[in-house]
Amino acid sequence: MQTPATQDYLVIVSNAADGDLSTFRLDAANARLAPLGRQPAGEAVMPLARPGALGAADTRVLYAATRGAQPSLIEFSLDALNGRLERRHAVSIDASFAYLATDGAGRLLFGASYGENLLGVYSVERLRAGDGTPLQVIPEIPHAHAVIVSPDDRYAYVSSLGSDKVLACAIDAAHHDAPLRVIGTLALPAGFGPRHLRLSPCGGWLYVLSEFRSVVAAFRRDSASGALEPARISERASVLAELVDGYARPHFSAPVQPDPKTLATLIWAADIHVRPDGRFVYTSERTSSRLLVWRVDDDGSLRYAGFASTETQPRGFRITPDGRFLVACGERSTQVALYAVDGPSGALERLGHGEGGHGANWVEIVPLSARPAAS
Repeated sequence: MQTPATQDYLVIVSNAADGDLSTFRLDAANARLAPLGRQPAGEAVMPLARPGALGAADTRVLYAATRGAQPSLIEFSLDALNGRLERRHAVSIDASFAYLATDGAGRLLFGASYGENLLGVYSVERLRAGDGTPLQVIPEIPHAHAVIVSPDDRYAYVSSLGSDKVLACAIDAAHHDAPLRVIGTLALPAGFGPRHLRLSPCGGWLYVLSEFRSVVAAFRRDSASGALEPARISERASVLAELVDGYARPHFSAPVQPDPKTLATLIWAADIHVRPDGRFVYTSERTSSRLLVWRVDDDGSLRYAGFASTETQPRGFRITPDGRFLVACGERSTQVALYAVDGPSGALERLGHGEGGHGANWVEIVPLSARPAAS
C-alpha cells in the first residue's frame, strides 16, 4: 500500500501542435517527473476529462477532444500500474469543444463549445458504439467556455464568456433524451469574461475565473437545490499591476489580429483549481506566465497570497489529489513544470520539469497503483 509520501501519479498533458499526449510518472518519493512516452491523439487535441467519483463504472478511462478540421472525441484506457494509455474508440462530432467533463458515474460526457456557442451532452455508451450524435444540445450560450459537474451528479455549471453569465443546470439521467435542464442564470459584471470554474471540496462554493481581469468570483452554492447566490469577487493580484483588462480575442486564423504590443499589456487568465483541503485556490495568467495563489477566508472570499513564475503562456495545470504537488504546462514551452505545494502558506516551490510537446494546454493527474514488491 502506498502512503501519501510515496503515492505516485500518472501525469497526462495534451499537446495541440503535435497532436498527441505526453505521459509522465510523478515520482513522489524523489519529487520528479519521469517521461513515459507519447500517445498519438489527433489534430489540435486539447481538453481532457475522466470519471473521478467513487463507485464510477470505469475510472480508468480518459476522454480527449480534438479541435482540428474534423473534431472528434477519443476514449483511452489507463493502465494503473505502468501508466500506459491505449486508444479505445474515436468518433467524429460536429462541434469543437474547449472543455470536457463527465458525470461521476461515467455515463454522460459534456462539452462546452466556444465557437458554436453551445453545450453538448453525449451518452458514453453511444460514443462507444460509434455514434457521435449528442443526446442534447443547449444552444445560445455565447462563447460557452467550461462545464463542471457536482460530485453528486445532480447539477452542472456552465460559463458563458460572451454574456458574462454562469448557468446552473439540473441533471436527470432518467430523461435519456434531455438529461440537462437550465434552472438558473447568474450575471457577473460586464467585461468579467467568465472562463474556467471549480467547486470547493465541500461543494458549498463555486469559483469562477475572469479571463479578462484575472480575479475570482466566489458564488455560495446550495448543495441541495444547486442554486447560486451572488458572487464575491476578489481584488486583482498586486503582481499584475502592470497589466490592464483584457478582451475577447479573434481566432488565430482570423485575417485581422490585435497588435502584439497591445496584447502584451492585457490580462489573459486561463485555468483555476482548488487545493483538495479547500484552503487555497490557484489560477494561471498567460501574459505574465504566472501561477497565482489565493487564500480562502472563512467567509469564502479570496485573498491574494503570492505567485510563482511558470512555463510560457500557462493554459493548463493540475494539483495532485493529496495536495502535495502542482504540475503546469505552457502553450509556448515544451517543458512541463513540477512544483511542491506548501501546506500552511500555499506557496509553490519549483522542483524541476519534464520534457513534453508543443502547444501544451491541458493536464490530468491519475493515481498509480503500487508496483508489486520484488520476490
